[in-house]
Parts: sequence; structure tokens; C-alpha cells
Amino acid sequence: MKPQNSLLTKVILLFISIFIPLAIVGIISINLSNQKLKNQVLTSIDSNNENYISQLNTSLDNIYINMYNLINQSNFRNFSHTYNDFSPYDKRTQVNLIQEQLTGLQIATPLIDSAHIYFFNHAISFHTRGYTFGTYNHLDSNSIRTFKQMTQGKQLSYYYENPISESLSLDLFIAPEVSEDYAVGVTISPYELKKYLKKNSAYKNEGHFLFSDSAFRIDNLPESIEADVVSRKDELIQKSSTDSLFKVKLGGSNYYVFSYKIPSLSAKYMRLIPTSSLLQNINTGPTIVLIFFLFVFVACILFFIGAYRLIHKPLYQLTTAFEELEEGNFSVSINDRKNADFFYLFQAFNNMTSKLNLLIEQDYQQQILLQKAELKQLQAQINPHFLYNSFFMLQRMIKMDLSEESQEMTSALGAYFRYLTRNSMDNVTLETEYEHAKTYSYIQGLRFAGRIQITFEELPSSFKYLDVPKLILQPLIENAFDYGLDNKMENGQIKVRFFCSSTEPNKLTIIVEDNGDDLTDDLLQDLNDKLKRTKKTSDNIEMTGLLNIQRRLAIFSNYNYSLNLSRSNMGGLRISIHLIK
Repeated sequence: MKPQNSLLTKVILLFISIFIPLAIVGIISINLSNQKLKNQVLTSIDSNNENYISQLNTSLDNIYINMYNLINQSNFRNFSHTYNDFSPYDKRTQVNLIQEQLTGLQIATPLIDSAHIYFFNHAISFHTRGYTFGTYNHLDSNSIRTFKQMTQGKQLSYYYENPISESLSLDLFIAPEVSEDYAVGVTISPYELKKYLKKNSAYKNEGHFLFSDSAFRIDNLPESIEADVVSRKDELIQKSSTDSLFKVKLGGSNYYVFSYKIPSLSAKYMRLIPTSSLLQNINTGPTIVLIFFLFVFVACILFFIGAYRLIHKPLYQLTTAFEELEEGNFSVSINDRKNADFFYLFQAFNNMTSKLNLLIEQDYQQQILLQKAELKQLQAQINPHFLYNSFFMLQRMIKMDLSEESQEMTSALGAYFRYLTRNSMDNVTLETEYEHAKTYSYIQGLRFAGRIQITFEELPSSFKYLDVPKLILQPLIENAFDYGLDNKMENGQIKVRFFCSSTEPNKLTIIVEDNGDDLTDDLLQDLNDKLKRTKKTSDNIEMTGLLNIQRRLAIFSNYNYSLNLSRSNMGGLRISIHLIK
């Protein structure tokens, strides 16, 4: 008992001496990896934000480009200079054209809420939508002064009280360089802008806000930090002027602040992500790893103890099985599926004993089964059902002075018995077996003339020299005479056919079928069940007739040849032998 405890202690100490250094190195590596991962996460978010805001800036720049292209259209200049000279029809035509151009500008991007053109010298404006008075507005002096100031200012955008809609509006303005008589403006949709910015949200409790120089503001902030952000707006903007990424405490929690400029709106966009959400997986990583290492440590200790106690039992089973195998019990097997660790070893042992048993069976049973088959045929020589009747028939032929027929009958009987008594022949060519079957059928055909007709197809020439076990075809024909057509008084038929597919030219099927009336479905099923069992083993099975042939075919061909039974189209039994060249 002491040596066992000593061995277990040594194993555990060895494990600890390896495990602890690995655990320390692992924890240090994980901390370094976490720091690297944190930097990668921050860099990835910064890159994603930059791309997102860059797309917004591109959209705003495209709006300016479209406005610039629109303001320089010749029909705008013509309208501004010759409006009073237009006929009513020309005015309607020009107004419709302007409306189409403004609509095209508006629908170019969802960010535009409405598009406008102001003709200051005529005190009128046209727009796509958004005002009470439709697409046309008269401009009073205050409106003209306000809009002119916007077009002459240096800012790109203005957040102001629109004198026409009498509400706050974020507008972009542009006027032609050669004239100040008219200008084009667009109103940015706060809803679409807020919707666009909101799409760039992925973390719990994060927020963002946008402040412009003209006091325009869009935000989506958690309630816990909204008041703090608004009150510290100037501080955050000032800090963002030096650092595009910084850390700040808002509402009692730490936040990472990502800052970006939006030049077209003279604004700054800031995204605030709580560190707890951003680095949640990283922060909990060391704890999870520590728990994992502890779990592995305990599990390994338990494994060593359990393995030490359980390893003796499967080895004892294996040793006992080898002892039985040594004593000659080749059917021994180990069926312990509960022990998964040794199951593959037990399975290999079982496969080995099974193959040994199969090799022995193939080596000995083929000779035994062949001897049984030959013995059965030799017994038939003294069986009056064939031998006596054949000689009685020969006697009648002689009495009837049928000398030629008697000679043929004598030759056939001689060939038949010579084939049976060649004990040195285990295997023969298919052509030899085929000719023997025809000889037997010729004798039986004379006996049952007028009652049973036998038909043979020609044997395919490519299979004539195929080696097969002796006595596999004639017993099938004998079976048809003795059992299939035993009660058939007239019109009995036996056909021997061959089938070889063009797609599988190396496979041949020999078919022996009759038109007997005594085959029932139950009998056919019973015969098939016996054939299936016989193909695998001959233990506890009386090896006679068809079963003998099935077993010899299986052993001879290493289970490639087989015998199958089915009902013939003529109504009787169909026996098929499947051979492979």
C-alpha cells in the first residue's frame, strides 16, 4: 500500500512542478495579450468611427458639389435677369424646370430635408417642401437681408431661425461668384442626421453628441451622463482639440471619448463608450483564466487518482482474455463499453480474435463443406431416386432397341459419375461446372420427357475459365426437380440463364428458375433468412442443399460471391448466383 501512495504522490508532485510554471507563464502572456487586444480594440473602433464620419463628410461635400453645379445652370441666370420679360407660359415652364432641378438636388441624399432657390432681385423663392405656402414664397425685406447675410458669410453652414418657416433650421448656402441676385440653399434634416449617427452604436450605455459652432446640437446620451456632458461641453471640446482619443469620468463612470471633425457643418462629433462595456471581455479574462486553471488543476488531480484506481481492472480483463485465447478459445471477446479509455484497445483485441477465427474457418471449413457436398452426391449414387431410375430407363431403351439413345445415355451417366468421383478437384472452371450441369439435365430430361422441359442459355465466353467451387450449379437444378416441380404433372419448365451488364462487364449472374406451384411466401422468406445466416457462419446450422452452396461460395470468394432467392416471373423459385471475375 505504501508504494502505491508513494507513486501517486510522485505523480501529483510531478504534475504540480510542471503545472505551476506553465500557469504563471500563461497568466503573464494573457495580461500582455489583453493589453495588446485593448489597443487593437481601441484602434479598430477609432478606424471604424473615422470611416463612418468620413462617409458623412463625403455626403456633405457631395451636397456642396451638387449645389455648386446647380447654381451655375444657365436657366437660373436667365430666370434672374429676364424674369419680368417672360410670358406666362415661359414662366410656368421655367418654374417647372427649377422645381425639377431642386427636387433632383433634394433626393440625391436622405440628409437633405428640402432644397431652395432665392431670387433676391425679384423677392421670390422656390423650394421643394417644408413651408406652409407650397413651393413658392414671396420674400420680404427681412427675409432677403437674412438670406443674403448667409450667402455672404464665411461659414459653410448656419443654424438660425428661418424667417419663412419661423423655426430653427440648419442650412447650407451657396451663391454664384459673379452675381448676388440669387442663391441656392438646402436644409439638413436633423432626424436623418441623428438616424445616421445612431447607426454607429454597438456598445451598452454608449452615447454620442454633435456640436456645431452655430450652437446646433444632436445627441444620444444615457440619462446618467447627459447633464454632465452638456455642462462640460466646452471642456470636452477643448480637450478634443489636442487628443482625438482620451479618457474622462462622466456620471461616476469612466468613458473613452473618440473625437472627429465635420468641416462641412463646422461641427465636432464625439462618441463616448464606457470602459466597462468596451473592455468587458478583457477585464473578466484574467479571472476566468484563473478559475479555469484552478478547475484544470483539481480535475487533473482527480483524474490521476481515478486513473490509478481504475487502470488495473481493464488490464486484468485484457490479460484474462489473452489467457483464454492462448488456450484455444478464439471466440473470446471483451464487451466493456463503459471504459471509454480502453475501449479502442478492447476493440482491437476483438477484431484480432475475429480475424483469427475467420482465417481458421476459411482454412478448414472449405474442405469440410466440400467433403459434405461430395458425400451427399455419392449418397445419391445408391439413392434409387436417381441412380436406379436412370438404369431402369437405360434398360427400357435397350429393350426397345434404341441403341443410339442407349449409347448417349450410357455416355452421359459415365461423364456424370466420373465428375462426382474426382475427389482431387476442389475448384473447377465455370465451363466444366456448366457442362456437368447440362449432362445432369440431359439425364433428367430423358426421365421427365413430356413433363418437364429444361432450357440452357449459352455460357458467356469471357467467363468460361472463371474458377468456381465444384458442384454449385447441378445441385440447384436438382433442387428444382426434387422440390420446385415435384408435384408438376405437366408443362414443367426449368431455365438456366446468364446475365452480364454492359456497365459491369466483370460481374456475372447465373439464374436457375422454375414454374413450380408449391413455393409460398413464408417458405421463401424462411429460405432467405437461412441463407443470410449461413453466409456469415455455419455454427449450429445443418449444411445441406442450398445452404451448403451458399457457405462454400462465401468462403471460396472471401464473401464476394453470394446466392440469392426470389420468386420467378414464371411463379416458382428463382435462384441467382452472383460471381465476380
